[in-house]
Amino acid sequence: MSDIFKKIGKTVTETGRSVGEKTKQMGSVAKLNGKITASEHSIEENYRIIGKYYYDTYKNDPDAEIAEKVNAITASIDAIAEMKDQILAVKGLVKCVNCGAECSIESDFCGKCGAKLVKPEPPVVEAEEAAEPAESEVSETNTEE
Repeated sequence: MSDIFKKIGKTVTETGRSVGEKTKQMGSVAKLNGKITASEHSIEENYRIIGKYYYDTYKNDPDAEIAEKVNAITASIDAIAEMKDQILAVKGLVKCVNCGAECSIESDFCGKCGAKLVKPEPPVVEAEEAAEPAESEVSETNTEE
């Protein structure tokens, strides 16, 4: 009977060592995978920095191979600026060109730096749009007949 317990003990010991080695391996692999991921993030961040530097430096005269991408970035930047201006208009605000503070559109001067505020141009209504009757006017005309 003691032979059986010795064999069981030996098996348990060997299994424990095997599990310990596998755990150690998995820990080492996990550490290495973490270092790989950190290095990949570093590469991506440096690519981003280089790309931004290139864009800022050559946006007015990019290489022909990437001119389309540079122009797409410029178009997106312009579109974002326009949408931010629209948000300010919806909120009844204007941005100070001197300090960047958001001020009421009714104000003549910036409350933060005192600079004269530049008011946005009122939206231009196309002659074609003004000539078309509103939907309510059309329905009133149809009901009168």
